[in-house]
Amino acid sequence: MHSQKKTISPLLYYILISSLTNFVFLGIGSVVFILLSSQIFDNTVVIIIAILLLWKGGVVAFVSWLFRKYQNMEFVVMFIGRYLGRFYGMFIGVFVGAGIANILKLETIIGSIVGALLLYFIGRWAGAKVSLTIGNQVDKIFTLTENQEEQRVVNTSPSKKLFFVVYVVVLPLLFVVIAWTMKYFEIPIDYLVEMSLIARIIVIGSSIFSICYPWIMRKRWLAKNQSTYSSPELMVILSGIIFFIVPVVYGFVLFVAFGLSIIELCIFAFASSVAALIWLVKNPMPIKQKTESISSVGKD
Repeated sequence: MHSQKKTISPLLYYILISSLTNFVFLGIGSVVFILLSSQIFDNTVVIIIAILLLWKGGVVAFVSWLFRKYQNMEFVVMFIGRYLGRFYGMFIGVFVGAGIANILKLETIIGSIVGALLLYFIGRWAGAKVSLTIGNQVDKIFTLTENQEEQRVVNTSPSKKLFFVVYVVVLPLLFVVIAWTMKYFEIPIDYLVEMSLIARIIVIGSSIFSICYPWIMRKRWLAKNQSTYSSPELMVILSGIIFFIVPVVYGFVLFVAFGLSIIELCIFAFASSVAALIWLVKNPMPIKQKTESISSVGKD
């Protein structure tokens, strides 16, 4: 049976798993939105998730491919699910919590916060299960192949750093572009605008915390990862970037649910990009040493 499997490159493998995992969360989110649409929002919110789906899966897959040599395949596949599960869980949780609170005649803002936090952690757990299940099914059809050029990587730190720089600039900008597109096409938003002041205070505080936290935890992360990863510095850099993207994500949630303006969202996006760029400058990318080429070994 193994000989009947089709070979597939690692990058395509992770893109496939990430895309399928994305579709699972898209389906769950669509069902939830349709069920709650008569309560607080229009079904066009599904369009927002569909737009996010176009770029989110590819970015997560590419990051997973970059780090495949620093962890085993199972960990990388679980990372895809956990990342997507947390992202969509928090986003969907805001609306689920608000909808339930509205039905129970409770404070909508409290329901949104509780829903976002609860589905954030549930999404992390469920996402890993979903991506692993999808990965097991993909493994029955495809087998991975590493070509000789991939095995003889000399120094990938410049390309990795360039990717991170582009990522921390383009990702926040995409949130702004999506928000502007929603405004342009007059997609209904601002469902919880009466709670906007409280939401702004909470999100600003959370954003400041997410920017400061990596600097506080940097040495502890580095010490903890020494015995876990072959490149602890790289994992610390990635962990920091994930935290620095939080402000623009929170800002986008504020835009959709609480009436944040485009200008205010740009401020959140700017804060995410600048914080991440400073982090990259202050944390040098580890250099990968040259490995022996397969061809030279064969001559011995």
